[in-house]
Amino acid sequence: MTGALCPSSTCREGHLLLGIVGPDGTVVGLFPPLEVDRGFVETATAGRRPPESRFRFAGPCAESSCGHWDGARCRVGDALTAAAPRLAEPVPPPRCAIRASCRWWSQNGALACASCSCVVHTVHTP
Repeated sequence: MTGALCPSSTCREGHLLLGIVGPDGTVVGLFPPLEVDRGFVETATAGRRPPESRFRFAGPCAESSCGHWDGARCRVGDALTAAAPRLAEPVPPPRCAIRASCRWWSQNGALACASCSCVVHTVHTP
């Protein structure tokens, strides 16, 4: 994939499977990420819960085609940074499979990483 990646994308062929949403609602990363193929999409979408509530995906940033785009920036990345815990001393960002092309990282640096594992695209309520 080229260009900026959205680290909270959808389950589509060609996107990357970044992690699995654990029972506590946080994302456990996959290293390296896996490319999503047609078989995975078919299996993941056949269940009662949307795949975006169980897995974390990365795909091309849609920019102006996305409701979170404000014309120049991703509002989700900015909100994530605003909510990130402020520590007295800098902490190295956690391991990340897409940092070099992550939209949130490019906008906000390490602060975007502080709460990234808490982001789940779709929260499923039965």
